[in-house]
Amino acid sequence: MANLEINFCGVDFKNPVVAASAEPTANYKNMERVIETGAGGLVVKTMTDSEAMMKLSHQTRWRYLDEKHQVCHGKIPRLFTFYGRTGLEERPPNEWAKDVTKIRKLGDKEGCIIIGSIGGTTVESWVNLARIMEDTGVRMMELNFGCPHPSQMEGTKTGMVTGQDKLLGYEIVKSVREAVSIPIIIKLTPQVVDVVEMAKAVHEAGADAVTLINRFVGFLVNPETGKPIILGAAGVGGPWVKPLTLRWIYEVYNKLSIPISGTNGPYDAKDVVEFMMAGATTVQMCSVVMAKGYRWLSKTIKGLDDFLDSHGYSFAKDIIGIAAKSALTYAQMAELPKERAKINEDLCTLCKKCINSCFYNALSIEDDKIVVGDCWGCGICSCVCPEGAIRMEGGPVNE
Repeated sequence: MANLEINFCGVDFKNPVVAASAEPTANYKNMERVIETGAGGLVVKTMTDSEAMMKLSHQTRWRYLDEKHQVCHGKIPRLFTFYGRTGLEERPPNEWAKDVTKIRKLGDKEGCIIIGSIGGTTVESWVNLARIMEDTGVRMMELNFGCPHPSQMEGTKTGMVTGQDKLLGYEIVKSVREAVSIPIIIKLTPQVVDVVEMAKAVHEAGADAVTLINRFVGFLVNPETGKPIILGAAGVGGPWVKPLTLRWIYEVYNKLSIPISGTNGPYDAKDVVEFMMAGATTVQMCSVVMAKGYRWLSKTIKGLDDFLDSHGYSFAKDIIGIAAKSALTYAQMAELPKERAKINEDLCTLCKKCINSCFYNALSIEDDKIVVGDCWGCGICSCVCPEGAIRMEGGPVNE
């Protein structure tokens, strides 16, 4: 068995799989069930002083959508879209803190790191919430700069609205950093021009790490009724978003010296591996847990262990950032030898799908054979060939 232990912001986790701040961590019983799975940690539901965000919890709506963005009934596809609304923790901070303290004690006993989460409305309230959270004994806390819903709520300056304001975000982090001693992690919104710049700002203000990334804001329509799905705008996430999340993880990992917790997109152990190879130290899971149940966390941990063993990795920490480090810039790619399509004539049926998809006009038929002319090496033909008769050769790409 591989050693799954990792160190994140000076805190030792027994494995990198973490339950994200959401409904699965919204009360003591739910968090207890997370701990029973063997997860390395959990992020509690976000504590807030925002009355609007507390009330929004009572308007919760969730839908799993298929590849056509139709609501799923029974069968949820691998690349589902998770679409919905929910608020922050509905109980007042001092009341919620009691449950957090209680679960923190259980987490200490069972080896599950309990991570606090807060979302204030003013600089002063962020500081006050941080102090309340630290008093629960949690080892670290997340500042929720990413919740998508405040952007749709007039006068609610928290979550994503905060995460889009670099100066305000800097001020909040600096003030919280001065008020508490435990590591603070900033959960960022993807809906900014440059996530790296926001990560840099909060890091310079004193953040120990960042969580990348929270959900987007979306709007979906039912064309049969002419009305929006679940009444209006909602948060959008799920496995389909993984490439977008990994892009920001790898960029922050390469450009900033700051630990990363990855979220929004992981479905299974394979995804956890990809998140870590892109630069994440821990990986937070939510939407798939809500679809599959808590035991999915246990399955993911076992899958991670199996992957590491089968690929010769002795330690989970050894895969962190290995893909990010080997990523090339466009300028570096231009210096490499170009790939070229090669046709296996024994497999080719002359269906012409490759020719129809070659917008560089490099493919033609001569003497009942596909002939490769001035190939640009784009690779589309190898993807559309139904017989697997085309391979890309001569270049460095290894898929």
